[in-house]
Amino acid sequence: MKLIIEKDERAMSESCMQIVLGEMMQDKRVNISLTSGRSPRTMYKMMIPYVKDQKKFDKIEYYIFDDGPRLGETHGPVWDEMHELFYTPANIPDSRVHCITRENWMTYDEEIRNAGGLDLMVIGLGFDGHFCSNSPHVTPMDSYSYEMERKKIIEKNPVYRERPEIPMIYTMGPKSLMRVRRLVMIVNGKEKAEILKAVLDSPVSDALPSTVLKLHPNFTIIADEEAASLLNPADYENC
Repeated sequence: MKLIIEKDERAMSESCMQIVLGEMMQDKRVNISLTSGRSPRTMYKMMIPYVKDQKKFDKIEYYIFDDGPRLGETHGPVWDEMHELFYTPANIPDSRVHCITRENWMTYDEEIRNAGGLDLMVIGLGFDGHFCSNSPHVTPMDSYSYEMERKKIIEKNPVYRERPEIPMIYTMGPKSLMRVRRLVMIVNGKEKAEILKAVLDSPVSDALPSTVLKLHPNFTIIADEEAASLLNPADYENC
């Protein structure tokens, strides 16, 4: 594991953007999975001018690692948010955006593997230690992509709210992420300081699902100073 601490959110975003663009510059098909949420918003704003309408990036394929399709629809809020934040303003056609769904979740890992595997995934750290939709106390830690009823997540984690129109959640599991060649987590803001320290200092457990990511052979955490304010960087130099 590598820990990078940057001055602020913008510096964190630029650092992560350089990693993403570096992967995208390869002269071959590159498969990338990017996260939704608050943490990557600045990075996407910075990336869009570099990516928009650039033919040199026509070989990039994008994979959405979790979603909760609405009843009667193929996709859900993650698909919508990723298009709002990045795919639509960057003019990424839907033909190059792949998403886990109720129809393909059982074959999603194999589809990715047959496409050459994921070269890079950028994820965030959830307020309760979740990653993707791998929630505390309900994550099957030895699983590839899986489905889970939203009500089961809420039973174990009452902080999540009910959404009757989204009965099922589909997500890449811990073993799916272990297949990714390079895994980058971005963490910013003082409100993430305690959970970041807890994840780094705790043993692997489904109580804090993100602890399992420390087992990944090429895992980088990029945090701003506020998120890293409770850490002693020297403690993690040899992790």
